[in-house]
Amino acid sequence: MRGLPLLAMLLLASPVAAQNAFSDVATQARDLKFERRPPFAGLNEVGALSQTWSVNTFYVVFKGRYPEQTVFWAIRRVAGDRQGAQVARWADSRACPAVETVLLAMEDLPIVRPDAIALGAEAPNLGLVMDGTWHRFWSKFARSGDNNASVQLEIQGNVNSPVAQWWAESAEALAACWTEAEPGA
Repeated sequence: MRGLPLLAMLLLASPVAAQNAFSDVATQARDLKFERRPPFAGLNEVGALSQTWSVNTFYVVFKGRYPEQTVFWAIRRVAGDRQGAQVARWADSRACPAVETVLLAMEDLPIVRPDAIALGAEAPNLGLVMDGTWHRFWSKFARSGDNNASVQLEIQGNVNSPVAQWWAESAEALAACWTEAEPGA
């Protein structure tokens, strides 16, 4: 029984504990409401070797009654590493115009082409990166086709993917925007 506290300390300091923190934060973030609304999209990133990670969720907030209604966007970010999660940080489009710019750029992400291996249009290379940072982008309100059908979307890619490139540019643009204060209504 004396070894049990030592075992617990070792487990909490292990990379497995950090991965569990990421997994818990990522799972909860998809349904976490802000101003009574769940996020409409999000992006998670995990460094393969560094085991640094972040969970980013995107919100839209409508205030007032239509047609005088106002709207703003907020991004919630929780980051962590082998030691676990840090506090949530926020970026608000009312205080940081980069939020709106980032979300508009998100709408310009290229269309994904599913690949039937060894059939049809083949890529000249595998496009694989053996190490790097994995990015998982999801959207509950994506659009598809000529009639703009509402679909849900999830894309996962490494550092060479369009989603990763978009997020690298976005993270740089948002760097000065983050604050621990939740956006006020």
